[in-house]
Amino acid sequence: MAGGGMGGVGVRGAPSRRAVLALPAAGVAAAGLVTAAGCSESRPAGTPAPPPVDLAAAQAAARAERDLLVDYDAAIARHPALAALLGGLRAHHAQHLAALATQVPALATATPDGTVTSGGSPSASAPATPSGAATAPAAGTSLPGSAGPQPGADDSPAARASALAELATSERAAADEHRAGCLAATGGLAPLLASLRAAESCHADLLSLAGSAG
Repeated sequence: MAGGGMGGVGVRGAPSRRAVLALPAAGVAAAGLVTAAGCSESRPAGTPAPPPVDLAAAQAAARAERDLLVDYDAAIARHPALAALLGGLRAHHAQHLAALATQVPALATATPDGTVTSGGSPSASAPATPSGAATAPAAGTSLPGSAGPQPGADDSPAARASALAELATSERAAADEHRAGCLAATGGLAPLLASLRAAESCHADLLSLAGSAG
C-alpha cells in the first residue's frame, strides 16, 4: 500500500474479497464441516438428547462464535474500509453457529445444568433462526458500520492493522476452544468442532496476512 501502511481490502499483497468468499468451499467444506458434520441436513424429529459432554462442548463453541461475531461487528463499525474482508469472515461465523444448532438442536434450549434458555441473539445485527443461531446477512444488506466510521474512531492504517491483529488473536483463541471441545466431545460432535478449528485457524492466517500487507 502506498505510504507503507495498510489500506482497504484488495490492496497490494492483501487477500481479495473473492478469495475470502471462496473460503467456505476451499477451507470450511474441505475440512469436513458440511459432509462430516452434516450441517447441510436437518436432524429428524425426536433426535435423542446429546450426551452432556457434547452439549457442554457445543455451548462453549457457540459462545466462542458469538464472541467473534461481536468482535467483527465492532471492527467493521470502526473500520468501514475493511468491511468487504471482515464481512465475508463474519458470515462464516454465522454459518458456524447454524451448523452447531443443526448438529446439537438442544443447544438453543438447554444449558448443562438443565436451565432453559432462549438461545440468545448472537449480535444485534445478525438475524436469528428459530434455533437462535445467526444467519449470514442477505445479499445487498449493509454491514455494521458500512455507512462510515463511528465518530471519533481512529481509522488510520495503523489502527486498521491493529484491528486485524486483534481479530486474528480472537480467531486463534476460538480455534483453541474448538480444539479443546473436539478432544472432549464424542464422535457425533467432534468432526464439526475439528472443522470449526480448521476454519478459525485459516481465518487467523488470512487476517494476519491482510494486516501485514504493505
